[in-house]
Amino acid sequence: MEKTNILQVNKELCGQRLDNFLIKRLKGLPKSLIYKLIRSGQVRVNKKRSKVSYRIADNDLIRIPPYLIHDQLISQKIMSNSSDYIHFENEDFIIIDKPYGIAVHGGTNQEVDFLSSLKNSLGNINLSLVHRLDKNTSGCMLVSKNYQSASFLGKELMNRNIQKKYYALLLGRMSKSIVEIESKIEKDNKSQKMTINFEDGREAYTKINLLKQYKTHCLVDIEIETGRTHQIRLHAASIGHPVAGDNKYNKDNKQSDLDIGLKRLFLHSYYLSFYYNKKYEFILDLPSELKEVLSMLEEEND
Repeated sequence: MEKTNILQVNKELCGQRLDNFLIKRLKGLPKSLIYKLIRSGQVRVNKKRSKVSYRIADNDLIRIPPYLIHDQLISQKIMSNSSDYIHFENEDFIIIDKPYGIAVHGGTNQEVDFLSSLKNSLGNINLSLVHRLDKNTSGCMLVSKNYQSASFLGKELMNRNIQKKYYALLLGRMSKSIVEIESKIEKDNKSQKMTINFEDGREAYTKINLLKQYKTHCLVDIEIETGRTHQIRLHAASIGHPVAGDNKYNKDNKQSDLDIGLKRLFLHSYYLSFYYNKKYEFILDLPSELKEVLSMLEEEND
């Protein structure tokens, strides 16, 4: 599949129904999802909604949701060359350098995921996630290779013996060099977001350390003791410094993201340490696209 979400029809393809064309082009996606995408208007033909029965014509431009392309490309790359994403491996576990833009496991409306692709690539159905990262978060992720390591490391995670640190770019100027946030978190099903509830939520602790203050943003090091869904994103937004690129917890920062060349969530899991027969410690560098954003901020500071 081409690395674009705009598909152009040529003479050889003319006359096919739109649904049949997409079923052949988007191999691996369930037919039910393709029909849903067309009927909901997420697929456009020449910038207009179309019926599944539409017969495609020469030079038609068919737009499909960009996330389908990104997910599929990453999945295909994992299955063809998973070593690109493996930072460390032994007989018991793997340290993955997860790219942004793909879910770590399957779920509702999630047709491709990192773990399934990795299982297919390595031929190991026993792989399991010790912890999770959000779809748009990159970095260090621990995957067990057998029941024994999954059981032991899972208990270590529950007992908070696995240390995790993140780099994040936050909006605004921090008034303190260290901020500690301790509040309870729960899911708001109506908004499909996590929210702070001091009475009924699950406890969550986040520590934010200022590394570099720019004119409009600040680079921080974040350590979490708990691993609640969207914990860092929610806690950062709750103190008035949302994570750059976060369109869920701060929808008003799109222009500031464009100004610094940011096209993704600026959240990267760079550090992981734990004990498994011996002490392990792993550090992953920032992805190149995030380094470029920091370079642009450095230029603005000059």
